[in-house]
Amino acid sequence: MLTMEKTTEKATTPQGKAKVYFANLNGVRAIAALMVVISHIELHKVDYQIARIPHINILNFGKTGVTVFFSLSGFLITYLLLEERRNFSAVNFKDFYIRRILRIWPLYFLLVFVGFFVYPRQGSPTALWLSICFLPNLAFCLQMLPDIFNPIWSIGTEEQFYIFHPHFFRIKNTKNILYAFVAFILLIWSIQVSMHFLAHTDVIWRLFSSFFYYARFDNMMIGAAVAVLYHNTLHPTFKFKAQSLFNLIFKPHIQVILYILFAIYTYAYLRYDIGHGDVPLAILSSLIIVNLCQAETSIFTIRNKKLDYVGQISYGIYLLHKYPLFLILYLVHTYMPQSNLLIQNLVIYTATITCAIGVASISYFGYEKPFLNLKKRFQKITQ
Repeated sequence: MLTMEKTTEKATTPQGKAKVYFANLNGVRAIAALMVVISHIELHKVDYQIARIPHINILNFGKTGVTVFFSLSGFLITYLLLEERRNFSAVNFKDFYIRRILRIWPLYFLLVFVGFFVYPRQGSPTALWLSICFLPNLAFCLQMLPDIFNPIWSIGTEEQFYIFHPHFFRIKNTKNILYAFVAFILLIWSIQVSMHFLAHTDVIWRLFSSFFYYARFDNMMIGAAVAVLYHNTLHPTFKFKAQSLFNLIFKPHIQVILYILFAIYTYAYLRYDIGHGDVPLAILSSLIIVNLCQAETSIFTIRNKKLDYVGQISYGIYLLHKYPLFLILYLVHTYMPQSNLLIQNLVIYTATITCAIGVASISYFGYEKPFLNLKKRFQKITQ
């Protein structure tokens, strides 16, 4: 049986809280956020008549990074809810929603306000109201969100997921929670398949098909299902025939196979833009995340101070990076139009990533931090 000695530090504090710590997850966040930034650099070069890097299809880096984010979100939220229920017998739904509000809303609504009313002051009233009501993914599907702040679409997806996900934990038997997750995934897939066929008949169905694709609830629920299996590995509460098969992923040779499969599939996903290719990617990502959580058996680690820091501020990097990106692309287009491709890209990539980290740092410590400190009051499981 696996233990949590190095993977997590867990102890009940005098304030009646428990601590769970996964050493590598900030590294996962950092890599996923940087993949999105890199993708958007290449995507928006054409808007400023700047040549893209040839022979490398990295536009799908963004899709890959977002899929990893969704898988990680579903995994971590579910694991923490399982720990809350294990340590305190029940999930406090009110505290859950307050935590989500304090983490997500301040920066999200600041960006909505700035984007619609300050700069670029674009977007229809419909897009504004959809964003206020946490339906920016619908506005994104309708192509109503200005490019400079359209990453908010995925925040709407996560918030919609959080509305219903914690209520699965009203089910008393953890094994039945797992079955409910699997049933939900199958339901989403059946809806997506139905929408795919109906999309050929009418524009409204095409909109619904696009919306359900960008909802990505299945990505997050795959991470959630993996979290239940992992939690049951560490703290057995139910017998599951496939549990021993799941536990094989912690074997070194299985991990090697898993990383090779991830690399091969990611290459294929980037090169061929596989339709609904996010599903296998979410499965592979979730299994790799589990191995990174299990530090004492993992053959690989991405924990270091720089990645930890970037992961800590990754929410700000993800939402804000297009502001410095667009400025830098404009400057390169204006003042370096004749520079060779290598020099242009060194300037664009170095300046964009540096400035994105800088802007996100200012946001995190100057704006988000007070809300995060308040959020701690509503945490029973600390990270």
